[in-house]
Amino acid sequence: MRNLAILTLVLTMLSCQTNDSKNESSEATKTQQSEPNFEVALKFINDYLDFLNGPKSELAYVDWVDQRNDVTLGFKNELKRVLEEAERSDPEYGLGFDPILDAQDNPNEFVLDTADSEYMTVKAKDWPGFKLTLKVKLVNTKWLVDGAGIINIPENKRIER
Repeated sequence: MRNLAILTLVLTMLSCQTNDSKNESSEATKTQQSEPNFEVALKFINDYLDFLNGPKSELAYVDWVDQRNDVTLGFKNELKRVLEEAERSDPEYGLGFDPILDAQDNPNEFVLDTADSEYMTVKAKDWPGFKLTLKVKLVNTKWLVDGAGIINIPENKRIER
């Protein structure tokens, strides 16, 4: 009987330690998830520049964005909406600039400039005057790009051109 009491006590103590470890791990995960992961946006925008500056393929940039798993569905839908609306308004010229970069020209690489809540500003590595606003959003425990240039970026957060 005494051995059973000791065994029960030991198992109870081990159970408490396991729960404490799980709670600490859960708290660490919550903290990581609550802090925006701007690296995902920086990687996305630099991959986009590589796509634009690389050998041109048959793949349109809208299709390139559609294939990305680091971008929200809302971003993809808004990009398509903006482009379709521009084409209806002006079939000959369309939008006239890249809505993701909010510009006609583009640099070779971006680096982080500033970050504020879910928004970040990047600047061109070799063209410091060229800046761009991006937005990240937590979706199912994963940070995704939800805005860039004029796509899902409110006018007051956009870089003035």
